[in-house]
Amino acid sequence: ENNKILLNKSREKDEICKTKYPLLLVHGIFFRDFEKLNYWGRIPDELMKNGATIYYGNHSSSLAVKDSAEELADRIKQIVKETKCKKVNIIAHSKGGLDSRYAISNLGMDKYVASLSMINTPNHGCEFAEYLLNKAPKTLKDKVSSGYNFTLKKPGDKDPDFIAGVTDLTFSEVEKLNKKMKNSKNVYYRAYGSVLKKPTSGRFPLNLTNNFVGHFDGKNDGLVGID
Repeated sequence: ENNKILLNKSREKDEICKTKYPLLLVHGIFFRDFEKLNYWGRIPDELMKNGATIYYGNHSSSLAVKDSAEELADRIKQIVKETKCKKVNIIAHSKGGLDSRYAISNLGMDKYVASLSMINTPNHGCEFAEYLLNKAPKTLKDKVSSGYNFTLKKPGDKDPDFIAGVTDLTFSEVEKLNKKMKNSKNVYYRAYGSVLKKPTSGRFPLNLTNNFVGHFDGKNDGLVGID
């Protein structure tokens, strides 16, 4: 920790994370990045210490991709209008990458987005999620969904939709979405993936789901297959 502090101080003037356009961080499903929950941990501070300008998506924790994309589109237009920055660079985690792709391809955000960097985004869907939705009894799905939706309204979600969010992560639904979300020539795309080598080294729920996801999707980060 001391070495990190000293390193940041020594290169403060270099601003190695400063970009032409600001960074927009887009969170994944089941999380929030404003008000009462901090999704990104220490990452924003580290980036800002090294010259980056940071904004957050401020979108709901769980909605269908199309609905999340609409919230993101409004947020992007707001940032561009208020700051006159012209464009943003998006760094998106998990489902946030799908939400961003939809906004870029289908909602005209390609003119406001310079780049999209996706971290562990299920760009080909998750077969494990599909298996769960197909096998789980309706009563169980309804109970989990209502409990989640009720809980997430407390910190500020207006109308969260657990089932819609999870459904759009399945293999079959993402396959349909990919036909609609064609890459824009105006945007630079990057996709990164990581692998959880030992389930015990991951945090909840990744430490529990890693082996199950592996059976369906191969090597994964706990939820999203590397492929």
